Amino acid sequence: MTDHPSLSIGMARAATLACPRCGSRHLFRRWLIMEERCPRCGHCFEQSDGYWLGSVAINLGVTEGIFLIVLVLGMVLTWPEVPWTGLLITGVAVSIILPLLFHPFSRTLWVATERHVSNWTEKSPPKPIQVKPPSDDA
Repeated sequence: MTDHPSLSIGMARAATLACPRCGSRHLFRRWLIMEERCPRCGHCFEQSDGYWLGSVAINLGVTEGIFLIVLVLGMVLTWPEVPWTGLLITGVAVSIILPLLFHPFSRTLWVATERHVSNWTEKSPPKPIQVKPPSDDA
């Protein structure tokens, strides 16, 4: 087990609802409720207030992408007599059901992304800005 796996390994683990850090399963008590810590490595998932906004953004992006694909495919396949009511109902159903189905995946993918970025920033912290005092030569 490595403390900082590569991004591809972390994302592959996250895509199977496993801990991106150690690969352990059973991260969710129920479909929508995630454990506070990994049962194997103890990694704390919620780092601070607002931590899950990245997960929400991933979930929204995937949902809207699938909605757009459904809308465009529905229009292309039925052109010129597009069933707008049917497309509207299908689009609303996708927009309600998909976020619930994708929720755990968006969380684990966000944890993997955040771990990779925080590992990157820990390896190369930003250099402090050197402020030169004003010279008295003027």
